[in-house]
Amino acid sequence: MRGGRWTWWPELLLGLGTAALGLISTRIVIPGIPREGWAGVFAVLAGLLLVGVRRWPWPVLLATSALLVVADAVTLTGADTAQFAAAIALGYVAYRSGWPGTGVAYALFLTATLVNVIDPGNAEVLRGGLGVLRLVMLAGIAAAPVAFGRYLGGVRQAAAAAEERAREAEERREAEARMVRLTERTAIARDLHDIVAHHVAAIALRAGAARYAVQHTGRPEEAVVALDELRDTAGQVLDELRELLEVLRDPDAVQPAEPQVEPTQVIRDAARRVREAGLAVQVRVPEVLHRVPLVVGTTAARVVQEALTNSLKHAGPGAVVSVDVRVTDGALLLEVLDSGPAHPRTPLPVSGHGLRGMRERVGLLGGTLVAGGTDGGGWRVRVRLPIRENE
Repeated sequence: MRGGRWTWWPELLLGLGTAALGLISTRIVIPGIPREGWAGVFAVLAGLLLVGVRRWPWPVLLATSALLVVADAVTLTGADTAQFAAAIALGYVAYRSGWPGTGVAYALFLTATLVNVIDPGNAEVLRGGLGVLRLVMLAGIAAAPVAFGRYLGGVRQAAAAAEERAREAEERREAEARMVRLTERTAIARDLHDIVAHHVAAIALRAGAARYAVQHTGRPEEAVVALDELRDTAGQVLDELRELLEVLRDPDAVQPAEPQVEPTQVIRDAARRVREAGLAVQVRVPEVLHRVPLVVGTTAARVVQEALTNSLKHAGPGAVVSVDVRVTDGALLLEVLDSGPAHPRTPLPVSGHGLRGMRERVGLLGGTLVAGGTDGGGWRVRVRLPIRENE
């Protein structure tokens, strides 16, 4: 089939060629056997029946087998072409059908062949030891189309199975590629959130402090200090974003000067920025933090950074925040607790990705994260990260 439509020319050539050869064979006079007109008719009919053998193998097998029996009864030499056509039809049946159907088709063809061989005048041809040998030979000859058809059917099934495996492998590669892209996008989103949310929250508070100093205190030097801190923070976030964009353009082109992130320094830098924005921050980080696996320490540092950013957003200046990191019982425990807003204030916009990003980071390491409000109106984040020796 091509484009969902059958191509008839191979069967047409097969049928016309068989009919032509059969007709030619009937024109050749064998000594002692008279020329018979019906022999040519049966040869042409057998050839024409083969035109539909690929699409209708079973009907063609039945028709050619019947034609074989009739031609044998009417003529002496007219059954040869019909037997050839029936053998081709048997091969197509074996190619298209399973073993049960093939067995039935083989029995039908063998029966028609035996009818052709056992004529009324030579009924003794299959008797005795020589007759058994002849019967075995006929059964083997009749099995040849079956063997050929089953072989081609096996080749077709093997090709179909190979094509299916190739398609499944391609789908699996596409799924893996989509998963890799999704993982990369998630990691990039987390990094962008870590960079942008923390610094932008500090920038917003410092801009507000500068505006308040100019409008209400009459002390422009405080506004200048706040603006200087705002400039430094903006410059830092721009540098970090520029490095991230360079990695996105060509990950192999960027070789960071310090390939390993120092978790303790990340925590202290985050605490310093929040402290400069007006929060009172107390940090307790053990000296053994640098001995835990880097992925665990880095995850803890990012969680602390995000928790401090949330405290900066929701509690605001005047709040008290404590950061407590401990290593005990094969796990790293950390807690970030703030006292809540010191006075009513307008909250900063919420992205909705901070807590989810923290849970994703912690979940990748098999840890747990619990976050919620306190009785005093504050907010607490508790994290447990298991430490595995092989990390």
